[in-house]
Amino acid sequence: MTKVLIAGAGPTGLTLAVELARRRVDHLLVEADQAPAIGSRGKGLQPRSLEVLDDLGVIDEILANGSIGLPLRLHQGNKLLVELATAAGQRPGVPYPDLVMLPEWRVEQILRDRLVALGGKVLYGAALNSFTQDDGGVTATLANGQTVRARYLVGSDGGHSAVRHLLGATMDGHTQEDQVFFVGDVKIHGLAADASYAWFGEDGSYLAIAPLPNADGAWQYQAGAHPGPDDEPTLELFHELFRDRSGRSDVTLTDATWLSRYRFNARMVSSYRFGRVFLAGDAAHVHSPAGGQGMNTGIQDAYNLGWKLAAALTGAPEEILDSYGAERIPIAAKVLADSSRGFESIFSLKGVRRFLRDHVLFPLVKQPAIMNRLLAMTSQLDLAYPDSPLTVPGGPRRGPKPGDRAPDARGTTPAGAPTRLFDVTRGTHWTLLGFGPQTTQALSTIQSPHVRVLQVVASGRADFPQALISKEMSRLYRARPGTLLLIRPDGYIALRTEEPRIVDAYFDRILPPTRAATPSAT
Repeated sequence: MTKVLIAGAGPTGLTLAVELARRRVDHLLVEADQAPAIGSRGKGLQPRSLEVLDDLGVIDEILANGSIGLPLRLHQGNKLLVELATAAGQRPGVPYPDLVMLPEWRVEQILRDRLVALGGKVLYGAALNSFTQDDGGVTATLANGQTVRARYLVGSDGGHSAVRHLLGATMDGHTQEDQVFFVGDVKIHGLAADASYAWFGEDGSYLAIAPLPNADGAWQYQAGAHPGPDDEPTLELFHELFRDRSGRSDVTLTDATWLSRYRFNARMVSSYRFGRVFLAGDAAHVHSPAGGQGMNTGIQDAYNLGWKLAAALTGAPEEILDSYGAERIPIAAKVLADSSRGFESIFSLKGVRRFLRDHVLFPLVKQPAIMNRLLAMTSQLDLAYPDSPLTVPGGPRRGPKPGDRAPDARGTTPAGAPTRLFDVTRGTHWTLLGFGPQTTQALSTIQSPHVRVLQVVASGRADFPQALISKEMSRLYRARPGTLLLIRPDGYIALRTEEPRIVDAYFDRILPPTRAATPSAT
């Protein structure tokens, strides 16, 4: 018996597999396709996802292969309206403040390589045909004839999820029926690859292209059109739409590696858990790509679920698995609502909305402050779990609160070596911060190998051997001397208190077996 069967090896399934592999949780990752995907599909990694990928040990490869700060040249008709900056710049507590452009297939490749390094693999050509579940686990039959027995099954197999269909779960929401969109990867000749481009026509037409980094000259192409029964994606159609909407007859398109047609959907399931079966990523929610949230939300679903499955498999209470849906469903609902509003604002074909887009929204985004605000809204850094069963309520009026993402902070070790908080939290453990020498006794009582303790002082010497000397940390967290702050394995604040007994009670309630567990892998 394997512990976790994962159906679907896109970014969501691969993130979950890497998370389980580094925790030494036996799992099987299966994929219906015969080989890895080749299309760009998603192409942007938001700041919060970059923090996740840092924790998973792949951030160097992501940054080396991606691009940052590529401007967007926005056109109304054939006229250049504005060149928009897409780099937000440095922000306190945010090590990766900017969107990284990277095609989804490259993200998958990097995660796949990390999985192999951890001893895992992807089993291709192994679609999930059927499954049953009982009190002890799930029995699944694969298309290759293999029968798999697992403690848990996770469906991360995309918008047409076989796992979701076999569960009988429905996705509520709506589909944009009045437009069809074409997307694909092509080579473009005669156009400078130093920017992305978008054209909005007076007739409601839309065209956008973006050069893909380290992709052998490929660009991602998107265009909207009125639905027609014979409109199939071809290179010739892509070229015709490009010429008509850009007014550029000197540009040619060649070497299409992937062409597709789709409609924008905003749909999600009402539950992420069905006994021993879970849904994640596009299997649980699909939405407009406005804001670039799809791949990112799936990655963070998997990151949230992975450590909880590992905890449950070592004896943690069911409460920890129930918290997956309690935390991620409100996030998906917000992303769907925001992306739907973005779709209506950007792609509306007629009426007042198009007038507001052309004469209010487009002029506004010329202002750097407005553009920076829009970038911040899609960064996913402000997503939080204040109402989670894993969050102890209460906290300061200012500064990070329980349920919030724990900001990064720069500082030094007691020996003077540069370090930062994320260097301490990186890995599979919980992190308990104690602010000031008043916390020395409380920190000294923590013996769990799954909890890393760190004393934080603004300056001078620390009484505790594991310490971060950081004025930035004290400023960002606004923590009084004596404050204890517990950070979950996924980087969110579980509690903030000045009472050590509250920390002890939390571990007794949530993760009692971890006190005797073997040390976790990083």
